[in-house]
Amino acid sequence: MNSELKEQFFSAIMCLKKMESMFGTECEMQMTELAILKSITGECSCGDCACMNLNVPEIQEKLHISKPAVSYILNSLEKKAYITREIDPKDRRKISIYPTGEGRQAAQKSIEKSNALWEALLVRFGQEEMQHLVVLLTRLTEFFAEFSEDKRSDR
Repeated sequence: MNSELKEQFFSAIMCLKKMESMFGTECEMQMTELAILKSITGECSCGDCACMNLNVPEIQEKLHISKPAVSYILNSLEKKAYITREIDPKDRRKISIYPTGEGRQAAQKSIEKSNALWEALLVRFGQEEMQHLVVLLTRLTEFFAEFSEDKRSDR
């Protein structure tokens, strides 16, 4: 195995991990916070108005993150006064999540900054390279998910 390539790969992965904190500094919130807030405010890319009042299981499914991660992020957003949570009147087993006015403003500001960041990426790398990167990152994510599943089934 090429150990230099291996080191380069793991170094690049660590840099990707650091990118989220840099994004958070630039956009005033973490990527996952923005993704959840965008989904709640109806600013998500799916174009589905049902996103405006998501519950935790729907957020988990949509963003592919664990229930504890969603809870942690929602707690963070609630502490920042960006969301409120209420018992769903139609189904008391569910907690509905709504953006506050401050949350909508923070989401809009972060969306504008993330859009500017995206435009800068497109200028630097071009649409074709960015599409290729998305494909590679998706394949990498799928590989790790399968690898993780295989390890769990070996136990």
